[in-house]
Amino acid sequence: MSILELSKTLNKNPETNQTEEANRERTIRPKLTPAADIYSDEEKYVLLLDLPGVKETDLVISLEKDELRIEAKTTQPTVRGELRYSEYGTGDFRRSFAVSEHLEEEKISATFKNGILKVTLPRRKPASKKIEVQVD
Repeated sequence: MSILELSKTLNKNPETNQTEEANRERTIRPKLTPAADIYSDEEKYVLLLDLPGVKETDLVISLEKDELRIEAKTTQPTVRGELRYSEYGTGDFRRSFAVSEHLEEEKISATFKNGILKVTLPRRKPASKKIEVQVD
């Protein structure tokens, strides 16, 4: 079935000049869970998240208590012409991670390149205390 034949099989909304299926797709904001890889060594954790279609300005990363939260939005690309069929997914990305270990919160960093978010979470070194022994 060609794209033209497919668009003819869908009901068209005369007010918006778009198929009802395509119009519904544009108004629904699904919640998406980005794929993630987590690496660790003695000094840090590194999270890599796949966020296709996200702009850096639409990305929010927060750490509250024991939860690292990542939220991002995508937008539908604007193309002149009549939308006949839509599979391009847009929505709101949300992912949270439980943080059970102490981190150097002021040294947490993030970079975003080509749709990949890299969050580096440095581990806090355990505090060591020397205890003097008193002689009686």
